[in-house]
Amino acid sequence: MKRISKILIVAITFFFIQNIYSQNIHSKSIDKYIDYIQTNNLDIGSISIFKNGKEIYFRSFGEIPDKKFGPNTEYQVGSVTKLFTATLIFKLIEQHKISLTSTLDKYFPLVKNADKITIQNLLEHSSGLNNYVKKDEKIIWLKEPRTNEEIFEEIINQRVLFSPNENVAYSNSGYYLLGKIIEKEFYKNYSDVLKEEITVPFKLNKTKSALESPNDVSGSYIFENNAWNTTKDFYFKNIVGVGDISSNTLDLNTFINLLFDHKILSKETVSKMQPIIGKEKYGRGLMTFKFHNLDFYGNTGGTYGTNTILIFNKETKTSISLIINGERYPRDKFIDDIVDIVYNNELSYPEMSKTM
Repeated sequence: MKRISKILIVAITFFFIQNIYSQNIHSKSIDKYIDYIQTNNLDIGSISIFKNGKEIYFRSFGEIPDKKFGPNTEYQVGSVTKLFTATLIFKLIEQHKISLTSTLDKYFPLVKNADKITIQNLLEHSSGLNNYVKKDEKIIWLKEPRTNEEIFEEIINQRVLFSPNENVAYSNSGYYLLGKIIEKEFYKNYSDVLKEEITVPFKLNKTKSALESPNDVSGSYIFENNAWNTTKDFYFKNIVGVGDISSNTLDLNTFINLLFDHKILSKETVSKMQPIIGKEKYGRGLMTFKFHNLDFYGNTGGTYGTNTILIFNKETKTSISLIINGERYPRDKFIDDIVDIVYNNELSYPEMSKTM
């Protein structure tokens, strides 16, 4: 009897603690909000909320015939991949194999301004390199397999936007090159490095590079003719290190909490990754976001059908990962509404006329 009583006490205590956590983020209001999203067929996806390193809320939403979405559903997370790439670059820096001032000509001398572009420039989008994802700056060409030679030729031939350090412009080309530098310095492909340095030691079992050829990743959807239909997305092996990683909301939240708990990189290193709030949007892997006068660090991702955002607030140690793989109501408005509920318990529903 005593043993049963102890088990009941532990169970009741656990339930009580979980209930307090849920109340802290106003989970009933979040449920009402997501019920509205689902009832009105506005979005498909998943959301996870962490506080103090633990998941305290999860919900999948949206309905597709013969498809089920849940905690284990994997999605393409687009440019959130860049946060993993930056982390691997800083691993190399901590191992004294490269530095922020190392120049690109050591690896790719044919790239314009290679002797002036540093690792730091590539990380913070201040290199002046263009965007290879759009061929000739306008043609969508990466939905079909392309060779490394084709991609390098495009990067080399594209015009530069400015000289290094003169300006800031988001550059997929820069992160493609960072991915290749990782492979050169570790003497392994990007997928093997990702597994060895991050996903295996930290048990991020749902997080994989496209080079691993994951086969359980949910596709992307577009709303047409009053129904959700699959849409063609990237051939993700074309954007390794740039936007190829697939994951789930639990793994993403776990990753960013490990990062800010300095379990993956040192405190000093993570500080270097962060932008200066109010002065920089792009740091060196981490970006800044402001929702309802609250500052967050994280990253976003967008493919041709799936949109992701991962944010972390240092003061409250709260993180939110939101992945939408069928979008009518925009991701940034969705996350803004969720932050307002979590911190202010202000529940406002999307205005239908503004979503279409």
